[in-house]
Amino acid sequence: MPLLGRYRFSFGTWRTPEMEEDYLEESEEIGDPDIELRDWEPIDGSSEEEIDVIFVDGIRRTENLIYLEDEEGNFSEGAFVSVGAGALHMRYGKINLASESLQNFIVRRYLFLKKGLEVEERSVSLDIGGSRLEFFIEETEKEISPYVNEVMARLEWKVAEEAFRARRPRLMITDGTVHYSARIKELPFVGYVKKHKRRYVPSDRTWIFRELKLGQRTPIVLIHSQPTFEGEGAKSFDKFTWYVRISEDEGISGLARLEVPAGIGLKRTKEIADLTAWLIPKFASTEFSDRRAPQNLLPIKHLENALRRRLGSQTLIRRALLKELGATR
Repeated sequence: MPLLGRYRFSFGTWRTPEMEEDYLEESEEIGDPDIELRDWEPIDGSSEEEIDVIFVDGIRRTENLIYLEDEEGNFSEGAFVSVGAGALHMRYGKINLASESLQNFIVRRYLFLKKGLEVEERSVSLDIGGSRLEFFIEETEKEISPYVNEVMARLEWKVAEEAFRARRPRLMITDGTVHYSARIKELPFVGYVKKHKRRYVPSDRTWIFRELKLGQRTPIVLIHSQPTFEGEGAKSFDKFTWYVRISEDEGISGLARLEVPAGIGLKRTKEIADLTAWLIPKFASTEFSDRRAPQNLLPIKHLENALRRRLGSQTLIRRALLKELGATR
């Protein structure tokens, strides 16, 4: 059995099951549903002839699980993981070339281990087709899968900040909830949330979901959010959120939820909300093109595909792991 430090290790099965990929959910509650309108009604979106939009997304992939065993026979689990994030810049109403639109790609590779293991190595390197891939060893006290999501979220925000400061787009749309970061509290980043795991409209106002027409939105709601990430500035993080009808599908299945940090102010939030109500439905996918339709936006789908290509061949990476580590360590 090969060694990693003083630990013997073995790989999981060849067909490694992917670790749970659900994004971290934050503990949120409704603060003020009347912050924009007391008498609720659907609100029409507002259009713009030309608009710069940047979409940001991240992906994660488990290359292989490993099991480490010490001299006493105690087992611990680890995972070789590749994480990537990138941005897609679009000018609505213009021709957008992929070579110009896909930007700011970052790929990181890790071997995640539970904290407390005595491993002196800082990284594991692989040779694949003349290229050298390096997996940096990182320990965590948390469960590995949620921690991978944290690492991916931080990578997404790095990409988002760099893309925003370089181009100053009219809209900056990040796939998933807006996670807490002291640096982005007052930046107009729009979190695009596909899954409806919680409802952020009071029970006596859910009728509005049935009334919304394509290109309309709900009034803005203030919500209180507790940070999922630890560290400096980890305190309550207020957001503004609203729902947009993005397809003719009935009920909540045709809706998407969007959110922004409350620090950008209500006036700017209204402008963003009106613009998203008009723009987001134009990017909605169909069942013909995407099994996650209509919520998985077409730009996000293309960005995800570009990121997967940059992660490289999972089959080749797994073969290299089994060959080089299993044979030489």
